[in-house]
Amino acid sequence: MPTSSARRIVVFIQENHTTDNYFGGLRPYGVNVATGWPVQANPPTSDPRHDRIAYDKWLTGQNTATHTQVDTLNVLPFYAYLALTGAFFENHCAGFGTNSTPNHLLLVGGQSPTLKNPSRTQPPPLWDMPSVPGMADAHGVTWKCYTGSNDYPAGFYKQLKGSKNLVTSAHFLADAKAGTLPQLSYVWHDSPEDEHPLADVTIGMKKIWQSVDAVVQSGGWADTVFFLTWDDWGGWDEHVATPNVEHTADGVQLAFGPRVPLLVFGGNVKQTIDSRWSSHVDVPRTVLQLLGLPALGVPRADASAGLADVVDPSLKRPAPPAFGAAITLPRPPTPTPAPKPLPPSPGPSQPVGPIVLRDGTTLPPPNDVVV
Repeated sequence: MPTSSARRIVVFIQENHTTDNYFGGLRPYGVNVATGWPVQANPPTSDPRHDRIAYDKWLTGQNTATHTQVDTLNVLPFYAYLALTGAFFENHCAGFGTNSTPNHLLLVGGQSPTLKNPSRTQPPPLWDMPSVPGMADAHGVTWKCYTGSNDYPAGFYKQLKGSKNLVTSAHFLADAKAGTLPQLSYVWHDSPEDEHPLADVTIGMKKIWQSVDAVVQSGGWADTVFFLTWDDWGGWDEHVATPNVEHTADGVQLAFGPRVPLLVFGGNVKQTIDSRWSSHVDVPRTVLQLLGLPALGVPRADASAGLADVVDPSLKRPAPPAFGAAITLPRPPTPTPAPKPLPPSPGPSQPVGPIVLRDGTTLPPPNDVVV
């Protein structure tokens, strides 16, 4: 188990943007991102279709995704600062090639029994699957899920639903300012703070900035490891073809999904542009590693090497600018570095496996969207 000085973990999960869509402005720093695409309006003027069907059509060239990019340095300067001063995973991917709910479940528990968002006109699903917060609870590690409306998505877990530790995301700032955050926090926001189109994305960035600053001001920067990622691709284009390592029964690539940003930062996180292939499944594995918790019992997650090697307890990285302060980014290297070559695929594609429940029984592999 990796050694870490992290006393607390905070996982922020925002919505619907790819690495090319959000971080084109980091190309001068050697990041493998596309450049020269049309500048995206902020707020965006559309919410591109981004479900499993849309993903398959994009993957096979039948349809194009929305080919635009945010003006990173002007619209998202705090995110650019975090990416350039912490660990930026340039080849991080959505866990599955589809939309929100499956990818949220992968971030919480490493598996998803569905390939789509649940119906809003039916009672919400309830699955008795293992989860990282549940593992924390079982081993005496304090935790909270600061959720969006209706406990989404933590309320889909039988072991979490109804817990007093499921609270709305509005509680996060107060807990952070008071220095009473638990050892593990998962944080989601409602629109417009989640950055889901048609939201002004600076609103979500400012909410994350406020949240990080609250931890800093309460003295928690040195021993907190933050994760910031986006659930799925949102229908925005990507120039990198991700490896096919898992497929559904109809033969369509499931994992990896399109690239989405992952930023890891904190007082003892290395400053690096990390080029390994990673996906949402690596996040719960890394959280368990950093907290010294056992394996989850989900093969896909337990097989992950995790990303804990970017945490170095000997480091004392400076805190980011206070909320609302001027942001000065590091100078780009001269000459501009060439992007690192893509790593080899982690392996041949395998059929998606069954869903493991807490009692050791299984559900069939997800197969509710056939393309």
